[in-house]
Amino acid sequence: AAGTEGAVRIQFRLPSGGRAVRRFLKTDSVKLLYSFVDDEAKDGQGRKLELKAGFPPKDVQALIDKTVGEASLAGESIQCRWL
Repeated sequence: AAGTEGAVRIQFRLPSGGRAVRRFLKTDSVKLLYSFVDDEAKDGQGRKLELKAGFPPKDVQALIDKTVGEASLAGESIQCRWL
């Protein structure tokens, strides 16, 4: 979605320690971030994901019913780990 109006960049620190960067639309659901990390990580084996953003880091789960724009996640670096 590079160059697409309403697209925002989000960086993820994956549970494995690797990094992934992806663009999302401001109108995309925060649930899509969980799906993206689950697909990228590939080693979850059914475990629950925890995503934290901001400083100090806050649990993204509280924002699950919002859009990326409503949750102010544009440009964030999101820490991801398995619980």
